[in-house]
Amino acid sequence: MEFQDSPFVVRVDARQCEVMVDGEVRKARMRGRLFENQCIDKAPVAVGDRVVLSGGASDLAIDKVLPRSNLFARRAAGDDADRRQILATNVDLVVVVNSLGMPAFSSIVADRMLAACSFAGIPALLVLNKIDQGKRGKLRKYEASYANSGADVLQTSATENIGVEELVAKLKGKTSVLYGLSGVGKSTLMNAIDPSLNLEVREASVSLQSGRHTTTFTRWYPLAMGGAMIDTPGVRKFRPFGIPPHELRLHYAEMRELGKECKYPACMHRGEPDCAVQKALDDGDFPPSRLRSYIEILNELEEAYGGTGSNEKPSGPDHKARN
Repeated sequence: MEFQDSPFVVRVDARQCEVMVDGEVRKARMRGRLFENQCIDKAPVAVGDRVVLSGGASDLAIDKVLPRSNLFARRAAGDDADRRQILATNVDLVVVVNSLGMPAFSSIVADRMLAACSFAGIPALLVLNKIDQGKRGKLRKYEASYANSGADVLQTSATENIGVEELVAKLKGKTSVLYGLSGVGKSTLMNAIDPSLNLEVREASVSLQSGRHTTTFTRWYPLAMGGAMIDTPGVRKFRPFGIPPHELRLHYAEMRELGKECKYPACMHRGEPDCAVQKALDDGDFPPSRLRSYIEILNELEEAYGGTGSNEKPSGPDHKARN
């Protein structure tokens, strides 16, 4: 069976996929051979993958996944914690959504996702959503913390239609991934961007001080303005996968620049003599929350992949609002 355009995956569910074929969404199963010699990946096919299909109209099957230009991934949860969970492939932008309402803003969560974007070589946009529920002083503090992070920062309120036009301009013509904790307002933002999507939305859980899952699977959606958005289920925790511990410092843009002034070329910014990052921190020129998140992620990566540094947990609060 021949196709005019290269088919690509728009949804994955167990061994069953939905594939865009010549402008039409069709169901296709994964061939068993895709699971052979499967090592680090929890699943062999992800949303965004361009694939080779075989079979007829009623029995399409995915034979092969074509080479990917990039992939956005995290460490899988539970018993698969040593494996990679690919969230999306062949994308132009990752939109990291955080909230100034409920759930509370967390720099630890944002920094984990931004480090993963840098490691994947995918540009990132940090969206500070629900700004109508936050305090201006904290908002200015968060923006200042990420001014040199390498990620663009945008303020939005989906319910008040603040920043939506600016977000549309950044997404137009691109394939983007929308990612964040449960309840930060991803589905509401998508409806504001493109009302024709009409995605289900739910209020955050007051009793749990967190979000409820609205999206339960990753799905590709075309946007009326041009481009596409890959919506993902909200998560409780994000753990980067595959970053060598000694390279983590290179995925904090401001730390990478400051590190050029350290006494030791391979300074890990964890108590070494004449550390430029520590000096900038002492001078008030480096965000304390960014260093705390770096130390936390570094300890986690060393535990997973090996390392010689301290496993002492970072002290002090991160940028986490208290309701």
